[in-house]
Amino acid sequence: MTLYFLFLFLVPFQEHPILGAQLFHVGTFPITPIKLVGVPLLAAALLLPRPRDAAPRPSATVLLLFTAFALFQLLGTTLSYVAFPGDDASTLVSFAILIVATSLLVSTQRRLRMTVRVLVLVESFAATWLYKQYYIYHWIRPIGPSSDPNYEALSLVMTVPLAVWLSLYDDWALGRWIGRACAPFLAFAVFVAQSRGGLLALVVMAGIAWLNSGHKFRLTMGLMAGTGVLFALSPGQFIQRIQQIPLRGQAQTGGGAEVSALARLELARSGLHMMEAHPVFGIGLDQFKSVEFLYNPKLAIVEPNAHIAHNTYVQLGAEGGIPTLALYLAIMGVTLLTCRRARKLPGVPKDIAGLALSFQIGLIGIMVAQFFLTAEYVKEVWVFISLTPNMYAVCVHAAALSRKTVAAQTEPAGPILLRPSLRTG
Repeated sequence: MTLYFLFLFLVPFQEHPILGAQLFHVGTFPITPIKLVGVPLLAAALLLPRPRDAAPRPSATVLLLFTAFALFQLLGTTLSYVAFPGDDASTLVSFAILIVATSLLVSTQRRLRMTVRVLVLVESFAATWLYKQYYIYHWIRPIGPSSDPNYEALSLVMTVPLAVWLSLYDDWALGRWIGRACAPFLAFAVFVAQSRGGLLALVVMAGIAWLNSGHKFRLTMGLMAGTGVLFALSPGQFIQRIQQIPLRGQAQTGGGAEVSALARLELARSGLHMMEAHPVFGIGLDQFKSVEFLYNPKLAIVEPNAHIAHNTYVQLGAEGGIPTLALYLAIMGVTLLTCRRARKLPGVPKDIAGLALSFQIGLIGIMVAQFFLTAEYVKEVWVFISLTPNMYAVCVHAAALSRKTVAAQTEPAGPILLRPSLRTG
């Protein structure tokens, strides 16, 4: 598992000048540190025996859908006669390594708990880049190790429910304290990143947590107090960004590739025109920026600079076609359904059911934020997706053990037979 945890550690640092550097190329494929770890990780996952207390093997549905999702995009790009997208193809290979390694390695409840702890600690460590850039370097808009504040906020948002779960259910006392420290640290980092999409995702996730809570009044008071503190301490620029959502055609410069609300609408219209013109295979991977003005000339009036779609679903449909978008939605739908089924398993322990709810809340937060970000290749999203089938398998295993324990405890004792004593003498 050491290689797996090292792989997870490198996930937030794909744009870091050292930890995410392109070391060399194999053909058109760039080789980065995460791939140098991924190859021996995959070999170890395939060769190592499963633990004796392993849960049943997880479903391969997500892996099959992902395979179709990746191959269809690469096939469509090849048929479009555009330059082969080596970077995107390399990223898809990394996702495949992640999904296969996770399926084989995270096979017990203990390993799943350790993985959650590592994820929370790694994302909290990555969040320190935001704090450093804003409070020490005094950047107006910190970008974090992802080199984009919105992508950084998305990574943090989805980890907050896991930190909350640690604080409530971890069987390790230190793990509970880690969760209590990291949950507010991660949530406030979203405010430091000044991401409106991240804030909306936090609000939606808080609402879902409230609906599923058995202590609604207490949670309401806690959320109100926490929200007040976060807003009181948040950067002044973030409050201005919320109050003054731009509706003019002028683009903004904040953290790289942010554009006005009107420009986002025109970008979406351009993407829809691409889907209409190329419904099956799309225009090809990484081609959106190069042709967006051709499919919507009005966009040049609103925003003269080329941008990505700022919407995951529009970007996928435009570059990969409607089947690619449908496959991605199927992956997300299957993942959410898996979380729901895990929570509803008869006899599933409360802590494991709570973990399934945390995954579900995090995934919904991801899907909300993706309406404002082109984030189909954010690796943290695929970490969640790859872990969900294993989480369900662990839930099935834990529920079976729980039912077996209850049955053993409630099974009536057999009748006591009194044997007459035989006296001799």
